[in-house]
Amino acid sequence: MFTGIIKEVGKVGKIEKKANLWKVGIFSSLIFSQSSISDSISVNGVCLTLTEKRNGLLFFEVIRTTLENTNLKRLRVNSLVNLEPSLKLQDKLGGHFVLGHIDCEGRIRSIIKKRDFYIFQIECPQTFKKYIIEKGSIAIEGISLTIQKKLPSSFLVNIIPFTFQHTNLKEKKVGDWLNIEFDYLLKACLGG
Repeated sequence: MFTGIIKEVGKVGKIEKKANLWKVGIFSSLIFSQSSISDSISVNGVCLTLTEKRNGLLFFEVIRTTLENTNLKRLRVNSLVNLEPSLKLQDKLGGHFVLGHIDCEGRIRSIIKKRDFYIFQIECPQTFKKYIIEKGSIAIEGISLTIQKKLPSSFLVNIIPFTFQHTNLKEKKVGDWLNIEFDYLLKACLGG
């Protein structure tokens, strides 16, 4: 379980592709020094198991099902990824409960820079529309955010400058795909 508060932006250093399994190595300094083999770590919001640590790289094995259902299939060497270690009982809960189980991918329709923040408009499959609640929590790329506005086939989230600069959102552009996890508590209430 995670909180959606990103601790570090890592950079993909290595990808080994096999038919049903990718081995992804991510450069990390902070989480590298604090993690152990078999730890659960959120990578762009996807809960993955740390299988190896070597030369400053955290290695994760990603199976075909995970690749098909997330934007990890679009990773390339030098891609930036959001990293968060799993929640410990003594940790502060700064965001909301995030499981690391991606519901769908959403495509960036627009990015508008206001004077003090950014507005991302994100398309989402209609089957998930019931989970888009204004002022409700959502995890985008593993980041705990608040839905500002619901639109017919998309929604808006505001991104403060700190979040923009300290996550992989700073490299995103219109047309890019983002991992989305809707609020678990909301899904439980709505029977999702």
